[in-house]
Amino acid sequence: ENKLVDEKIKEIAKNNKTFSDKNERSEKGDLVIFDYNASVNGEKFEGGEGKNTRLVVGEDLFLKGFDEKLIGVKKEENKIIEVNLPENYPKKELANKKAKFECKIINVQKPNETKIDDTFAKNLGTKDLADLKSLVEKQISTQYKQTFDSITKKEILDQIEKLHKLELPKNLVNQEINLMTRQLKKEEIEKHKSKNLKIATSRIKLGLILN
Repeated sequence: ENKLVDEKIKEIAKNNKTFSDKNERSEKGDLVIFDYNASVNGEKFEGGEGKNTRLVVGEDLFLKGFDEKLIGVKKEENKIIEVNLPENYPKKELANKKAKFECKIINVQKPNETKIDDTFAKNLGTKDLADLKSLVEKQISTQYKQTFDSITKKEILDQIEKLHKLELPKNLVNQEINLMTRQLKKEEIEKHKSKNLKIATSRIKLGLILN
């Protein structure tokens, strides 16, 4: 349980990274802030302009291959980056075309070491680290409960039974059938023989597995 909580908090920390200015060239993990103007075959296109675009180098969240070309840039520098627009680009005629991005680098920042402590928890709006942990724990429990509630008992039992191909002793099965059908007339029992056999086998297996 606690391991899950710690992992979740690490994930929160990763998604709430803070950065501070650096005067060196950018490397993987740094935040690069830039303006750009893009063109295809020398022509500007709608959506080909961006101001104050923020990219963490290496997360590859912009255009495929764009990030790695931002490695080694410095504040106030101009950089031309050429990449293909994606196949699913909304403007069909531009899909997969090579685009030229003229970028003006506004700033390069490095990630700060995230210390998971009370200050970190306070910045997220909780009282302290213990409070953050209990909130995360509640959230995880709720998610588990919702997932578990949505699976019916029958589905669980069906799955368990599938997992256990048990060969059962005949006398055990017959005993169960007799118990199940003791109120029934002989012809009734004969009529539903295969169905009763199936139910009896299932009941014994589940009994054994659940025990």
